[in-house]
Amino acid sequence: MPSVNKQQVLAEASTWLMRLQESELSLEELEQLQQWQQQSPLHQKIWQKALLLQTKFSDVPLDITIPVMQKVRHSSTQSYKKYLWLLAFLPLCSGLYLASEQQQWLADYRSGVGERKRVVLPDGGMVLLNASSAIDVEYTDRQRTVVLRKGEIWIETQHDPLKRPFFVSTQQGTVQALGTKYLVKMMPEYSQVAVTQGRVQVSPHQSQQQQIIETQQQLSFDARHISKVRPFEEGNIAWTKGFLMVNEMTLKDFAERLQTYQKGMIRVDSEIENIKISGSYPIDDLEKVYAMLVQTYGLEIERYAGGYWTVVQQAK
Repeated sequence: MPSVNKQQVLAEASTWLMRLQESELSLEELEQLQQWQQQSPLHQKIWQKALLLQTKFSDVPLDITIPVMQKVRHSSTQSYKKYLWLLAFLPLCSGLYLASEQQQWLADYRSGVGERKRVVLPDGGMVLLNASSAIDVEYTDRQRTVVLRKGEIWIETQHDPLKRPFFVSTQQGTVQALGTKYLVKMMPEYSQVAVTQGRVQVSPHQSQQQQIIETQQQLSFDARHISKVRPFEEGNIAWTKGFLMVNEMTLKDFAERLQTYQKGMIRVDSEIENIKISGSYPIDDLEKVYAMLVQTYGLEIERYAGGYWTVVQQAK
């Protein structure tokens, strides 16, 4: 089904969910909702995942959401819940958001904050999702496609008896595997590709330019341009082994990288945000990461609301 139809179904699902939040549906409306769900398997899939998202947001602790919602401080607890729920689903009405962030909740496979997920593809290949990532898997008689909706993935392709080409599609372009193991990371403005075995071909969406990337090479590209090929950096795939590997990275940028693995927010004091960070940090043990930062760089780290709010500042 074309992506434009999928976005339409998402918008319709949002409308039904907000209608459910307002008041109990009449018998006629319940029948209309049932008919809407039965229009296609896509309608059913999106509805089920949207309901799951609603449940997840309704369970967010209030002590985390209240500081963000000072404008409604006089509301009751029930109003807070409803306000948060509406905040979660309001973006569904925006086509831009549908094409990016919201897609992760409705993708075929997704990983949560701090979670890495291994997905076995229909042909026996493997995709490893980094934290807060999402993909759709679209296999047809003619080609195999993994659509990266958000985040970062590691791919190990397998020989296909049907000899169908294998693609990873991002917002900026496509990456065709030529028998390989490689990484694809999607950012808002560009995508990054790194190859450890075989080679891939990068094709931006809005350009005739193409580029082959060989083993132990990497590059970045946007919808129109491809960067120069650079030597492969081991730190780019360290997350597949459970580590965040950095070299002379600012503390501000390090915190942004670490954010992928922590629920809640990390705030770095502006006076120390340019401190250079180096080393290998275990992304599955954030307490150890913070202890390493405190010991090595003389920082003070305070965590509030069960770890949902972290403040990094200079030790006093």
